[in-house]
Amino acid sequence: MLPRMSDAVAAPIAKTPAGAPYLEQRIFLHSPLGTLGTTAAIFILLYGTWLLAAELEGLTPIRWTGHSLAFANGAWSAFVLSLLICAAMGMQRYARLKDADDYHRFAPIFTGGEATAQRLSSYAPDTARLGRSSLIGALAGLLVSALILASEGTPLRLSFAATTLWFVAIIVLLSMLFARGAELTRRSSTSFAETLRTELKIDLLRIDKLSVIGRSAARIALIWIVVSAVAGLFFVGGDISVVSVSTMLACAAMGIVIFVRAIMGVHERIMTAKAAELEHVRCQIEAARAVLLQDPAAATRLQGLLAYEHRVEQAPEWPFDQTTLVRVGASTLIVTVPWFGQAVAGYAIEHLAH
Repeated sequence: MLPRMSDAVAAPIAKTPAGAPYLEQRIFLHSPLGTLGTTAAIFILLYGTWLLAAELEGLTPIRWTGHSLAFANGAWSAFVLSLLICAAMGMQRYARLKDADDYHRFAPIFTGGEATAQRLSSYAPDTARLGRSSLIGALAGLLVSALILASEGTPLRLSFAATTLWFVAIIVLLSMLFARGAELTRRSSTSFAETLRTELKIDLLRIDKLSVIGRSAARIALIWIVVSAVAGLFFVGGDISVVSVSTMLACAAMGIVIFVRAIMGVHERIMTAKAAELEHVRCQIEAARAVLLQDPAAATRLQGLLAYEHRVEQAPEWPFDQTTLVRVGASTLIVTVPWFGQAVAGYAIEHLAH
């Protein structure tokens, strides 16, 4: 016997992001290795290229000293730069796929329905100017590379041309990714804020439906926080510079600002709707109380209004659940991992050496 349509529960179908994928996303789309496997493959390609260049120049990039690994000059910086690129690309892909999975949760909370859900789960906003951002990032990367070479007093010598050119290329690539990511984040945040202002539906009895907004904002923030934590690995290798410190602080700040801005916007909308609804129901309570002695049905109506008032007062005021809050709090601790790891490694090496 076939189930009736009213009894059938349609399981949400995982969707792919809408729109044309930009370059970083196309790499994952054409890879058969999945998100994690593709990210690992990119890291192996990038760092493997530097290791090969170092070997060709007669260096021993990594060696075992008997109690710890010793990295040749530039080996640790190359490792962190490669990991930075992979973290940025992998986390972007993760966020896009998760937003696409939440497609069916976006549609009911916006007046635009399916069209709005499709826009919010797309690869990139239509207003994003990635070509211009790439050019700005490339120029900034070349400038940073020139400043680093000038400050270290290391002209491009033929014997070390391969590794030096690798660093220049990677810094330019990383700068381009940073500029493109900043453009995507800025345009997405602006578009999202406008959508919240004009299309968000506030149902005070179903605030839990808005938790998808908190999850989406948390994922975007996580991209920048993870990149910030990876940038902190420069400090583990003792490579502390204005560039590394600035990158870490800028990424961490951007991640926190993105989450807070999105959440505060929805919080203000909830509070406005809550205040208006409470004022409305209290006016009805006053009216029912005024005719309590004359109208026998007023007492029953008054009890219902009081119960509804209490329900509205207890409605959550923030668009996220406890799980999202814990994840955001835990993600901010990622930034401390490099220092904690360095302390643990130093303690272990010190005691194993004796």
